[in-house]
Amino acid sequence: MELCAAITGCYIGWVVLAIFPRRAVKLSRRIVQDVLVLCVSSFLLTWLCCEVLAVCVLSLVALVMYNDLPSPWMGVNDRVVLVTGCDQGLGHALALKLDKMGFQVFAGCLVVGGEGERSLVKAASSRLSTLQMDVSNQEQVQQAAETVAERLEGKVLHGVVNNAGVLMSGNVEIMAYSDIRKIMEVNFMGVVHVHRAFMPLLRQPRRGTARLVNVASNVGLAPSALMGIYAASKAAVAILTETWRYEYKKMGIHVSTIIPSGFKTGILEYNKEEAGNRWWEQASQELRDFYGKACFMPVNKRKNYREFLSPDFSAITDCMADALLATHPKPTYYKGLIARSLPFLYLHLPSCLWDAIMPFFSDNYLFPIHALHGEGQSFKQQ
Repeated sequence: MELCAAITGCYIGWVVLAIFPRRAVKLSRRIVQDVLVLCVSSFLLTWLCCEVLAVCVLSLVALVMYNDLPSPWMGVNDRVVLVTGCDQGLGHALALKLDKMGFQVFAGCLVVGGEGERSLVKAASSRLSTLQMDVSNQEQVQQAAETVAERLEGKVLHGVVNNAGVLMSGNVEIMAYSDIRKIMEVNFMGVVHVHRAFMPLLRQPRRGTARLVNVASNVGLAPSALMGIYAASKAAVAILTETWRYEYKKMGIHVSTIIPSGFKTGILEYNKEEAGNRWWEQASQELRDFYGKACFMPVNKRKNYREFLSPDFSAITDCMADALLATHPKPTYYKGLIARSLPFLYLHLPSCLWDAIMPFFSDNYLFPIHALHGEGQSFKQQ
């Protein structure tokens, strides 16, 4: 019991030293909650298990809590940021939030003059400017970077948020090559194009404040049925971002990964019937006979799945703002439905257990393979 109490005391000491002399941690109600959790955990662990195990578990809990404490924010001071994918969803919401906070925002839009861009301009202040920016088009991205450089007017680019992305659900054998390339070109190569075009602006001399923020996905960290291409693109973004985090640390550029999950961003609302018909028309007769047309238009098993998606982006945009302004930004921000738990379970459970629970977490589509006589069945049932 004494050792567990000592760990709680040490945690309080670490936090006090981090808040006042160093100002590495922001004073908040979260700290009081953590201390209460440690006190209760100390009592329960000592009562439930041996002292050695209780000390080990409590030390791990304290370390996780300390690493997750919020850092103080730098002042906005009219800092300049670029956000891609601002036509709708998360990018749209982030651009408006940053504008209201006082940032000068360059919002990359796929369709300048489209409904999303018009509503963005209408809702934002004059500090926000939109850019024509199809991230899969290298020349267009380079032109956008030149435009931003001209408009900086002596300022430096503080941060870049790579948010643009597309998604299509389908078996790799069924999907058209053009759509496979599009997903990889937008989700992965788009990040590369933006990175290469805007890094000269981020590398301007400054005191360790530049930020690079890339949006990945939890399905890029754990498998999800019929999401293979999208998952592969986001897995590539995740590992590339982590690599950049190490490479650019010496340049004073902080790099963070955002892992959102369960938000109603609109990425799922593409025309599935049109895509499925295109895939069907391009498929060989052998593919048609084996899979059947229903597999070309996968239907979500949960008809009410949209009810599980949150239309409120504030939790994830807060994380992105923290990545841009925190004095000590986190390497990875997880936020939303099973954003952290799905990758955790996949990495740490034995394969036999993961295979048993996967249908509940990441087998979301009916996929009735005609040749297997599995009408209406899911992967697991086949």
